[in-house]
Amino acid sequence: MDSITRIKEFIKQNFPTWEKVPYSEFDDNIDFRTDWSELYKIHDGEVILISYTNISITGTDRPKPQLRVFLDEYKRPFYFAKKHQLRYYLFSIFTKEDEMARGLNNFNPKEYIISIETNLDKEGSRRDLRSIYDYANGKINNRKFLKCSRSNYKADINEASFIYIGSQETPEKDTFENFIDIFDSRPYLNSVNEEVCDFDKKTSWEKNVKLYRPYITAIKSKPFLLLAGISGTGKSRIVRELARACWEEGSEEYNAQKPRNFHMVQVKPNWHDSSDLIGYVSRVSGKPEYVAGEFLRFVAKAWEDKDTPYFLCLDEMNLAPVEQYFAEYLSVIESRKSHKDGTVTTDPIIEPQYKKDRDENTGSLIPKEWYKNLVNDLLADCPTEKAFALYNKFIDDGICIPQNLIVVGTVNMDETTFSFSRKVLDRAMTIEMNDVDLHGGLTERNEQIGKLGKAELIGNAVEGADVYAGNKDVCEKVLTYLDAVNAVLNGTPFKVAYRTRNEFLLYVVNNLPYNKDENDTELEPEYVVARALDEITSMKVLSRIEGDDTKVSDDFLDRLSKTIEDGLKGISGEEHTITSISLAKLKEMKAKLASGYTSFWS
Repeated sequence: MDSITRIKEFIKQNFPTWEKVPYSEFDDNIDFRTDWSELYKIHDGEVILISYTNISITGTDRPKPQLRVFLDEYKRPFYFAKKHQLRYYLFSIFTKEDEMARGLNNFNPKEYIISIETNLDKEGSRRDLRSIYDYANGKINNRKFLKCSRSNYKADINEASFIYIGSQETPEKDTFENFIDIFDSRPYLNSVNEEVCDFDKKTSWEKNVKLYRPYITAIKSKPFLLLAGISGTGKSRIVRELARACWEEGSEEYNAQKPRNFHMVQVKPNWHDSSDLIGYVSRVSGKPEYVAGEFLRFVAKAWEDKDTPYFLCLDEMNLAPVEQYFAEYLSVIESRKSHKDGTVTTDPIIEPQYKKDRDENTGSLIPKEWYKNLVNDLLADCPTEKAFALYNKFIDDGICIPQNLIVVGTVNMDETTFSFSRKVLDRAMTIEMNDVDLHGGLTERNEQIGKLGKAELIGNAVEGADVYAGNKDVCEKVLTYLDAVNAVLNGTPFKVAYRTRNEFLLYVVNNLPYNKDENDTELEPEYVVARALDEITSMKVLSRIEGDDTKVSDDFLDRLSKTIEDGLKGISGEEHTITSISLAKLKEMKAKLASGYTSFWS
């Protein structure tokens, strides 16, 4: 049992009158995991916000293993509590094997909840707890409560409290209940300082919003992105820098030439099946053996670190037919399903394989030897504390695509490459990178993105229904616009359906928080919606349009341009007109049609 589950069960068992409160009573736009932070109405009717975090362990070969927590996920609930003036608690508890608590002889760490009482305005991503536990080891002496001040130890946590709750078999609630009644977290929540503003700016990238927002929101809407453009515009570089931005600036991973959450695969022209990328079953040795490809190995790596976005870059993706060598992924990406706990699951890309006979003792299915060996091979470098759970998951469920895996393909369109089928385009987001500023990047690195995390890159919504209820007015504007566009597309092979509708809704809603320009000036809500609609129109509608003058006519392009222009102006208003990339692209496509053929691709 992990820390989060242990604390939740303790609260459920001992405080049955506490009522869970939906976030919608305060705010419809929640950008953090609601299974790791919960609102409770306690006995006096007050609503409080409790977050839970697991304790991670490293250095198990040391005399004292290192104990730590990761805090990135909790900054946003912290600011939610600040915004709504709620008392905020961040709890953890030691639940690992007893051996991992080496050196703690004077108390049982599994019987004390830790209240981490730090100002998250100032915290980085990772904080060590070992010195707090060492301090408590010498001070608790059968006490049921211990307040730890930073002046008394050397940990990077401002303050903490050890709260006795007993064992699972004989719980005690009094000390915890008294702590909830007495501890008032609002003083530090109200202490607005410059670092609060800095955090807000860093996480919304108001400084860089004009350049990077479309990439970030496209990925959050769907973790499959095509970057198209002429050679040398930095397509693969931007993928690497998006991966780098997931780490604290100055950290080992940030400074690495190749961050561990980034992997590039160079597509080969002779790829006509998935064997090189995903893998294949070999019988060279006389018995079946699965040879795992680079993609599958990176999938396993992403599973080991689910809280970090992982970027797979398929360089020169269309040197081979994508729908042939990447068929399994194209199918699986459409099986994504969102759940109430904020997770997204997929069908397996490698199905679990079992023998016909079952285990005589348990009756459970027995995995085939080659499949078991494959799983062991993929998890060979996985930390011990994660390997067991992942092994069982892969054996039971197969190897699925993790929520934090982002696939980005770089695309050049020339005589050496293949065009994209509609199957591929319908499943991907597409951004063109043909604009070149030869003066840019000479005085400062223009790929400096700022800190990115799960909340910015990993979407919990998969279908339009996941965002419609909380954003009904905006979604209706999107649907009215899309209906008008689809009316022009009617009778052509370019008409869009439910998949595109869903992606329109997701992309527009994901753009709503980005309501300031590079000068920190607040934008009109209608402008934000129109800007996003224009971008997703280019990505999902125009990218599908191609053909000779028997399929695409001047009249068709003119009618589509007029519909898009009227639709965007109807939303933004005449006084807030956007500079439309869709209309510019349609103008370009019409000019190309003079040769008898046109397409979206430059």
